[in-house]
Amino acid sequence: MKLKIKKLTENTRNILYMACEVGSERTVIYLHGVSKTTGENQWYETKVDYAESTAKKYVGHGQYKLVVRHITKSSFTDWI
Repeated sequence: MKLKIKKLTENTRNILYMACEVGSERTVIYLHGVSKTTGENQWYETKVDYAESTAKKYVGHGQYKLVVRHITKSSFTDWI
């Protein structure tokens, strides 16, 4: 699977990276963050899938705030 990955600027949610799959019609958006309390890596993905063009736009602009309310823990980890 090929991913478009974006490193984010510092933010209050400690979300460090966003990613989406490239080359498919629809994709979830993946998020990677670090726990503020334990420092552990945290991996998330959206509960809904997006058209690839929409996902690439959100990831490319680092718009994690648009998807963060629709996330769940992900079993897809270590993609950075």
